[in-house]
Amino acid sequence: MPTSVQYPTRNQRKLLLFFLKCIIMVIIISLFLFFIGFAAIVLLHFIFLSHTFNRRLDNSSSASATAEPQPQLLPDVVYIAAKFPTKSECAICLDCFEEGDDCRNLPVCKHLFHAGCLDRWIGKKPTCPVCRTRVDLDPKGLTGSRIGGGDDDRWKRLWAVDFEQGTSSLGI
Repeated sequence: MPTSVQYPTRNQRKLLLFFLKCIIMVIIISLFLFFIGFAAIVLLHFIFLSHTFNRRLDNSSSASATAEPQPQLLPDVVYIAAKFPTKSECAICLDCFEEGDDCRNLPVCKHLFHAGCLDRWIGKKPTCPVCRTRVDLDPKGLTGSRIGGGDDDRWKRLWAVDFEQGTSSLGI
């Protein structure tokens, strides 16, 4: 006797389809909540890191504010137009020099700037604002400062030029 295959009735198919939809919705909602939770953890991590970073900046700035000021190692110059005929404006603030302005003259490249402008610039970047030569403040030195051109800056040039002897490494 042949056995007959019993197919689910219409109500049973509706019930199975309903359970299948429920399972799919549970999986989708679980994935959504997982990614929301992951994003929340990443966001909290960045908030914590930025808070820690800001706290370190506040601590370092308050420590530097309470410390005694460093002696100025770059030479002070009073601007006199007759003494500096080719220099008329500060390359940092683009303001013209006036007679009697407190200025600083970088010893090697001889570029002239307002004292306050150069002090702020050197505090951020230890280079000349015009020619980008490195300004190494030497607290032990008698000359006040030393501007780069040593072996540590040799990689910045296309080829090494020995300025004292006037020759290049290309043999020209």
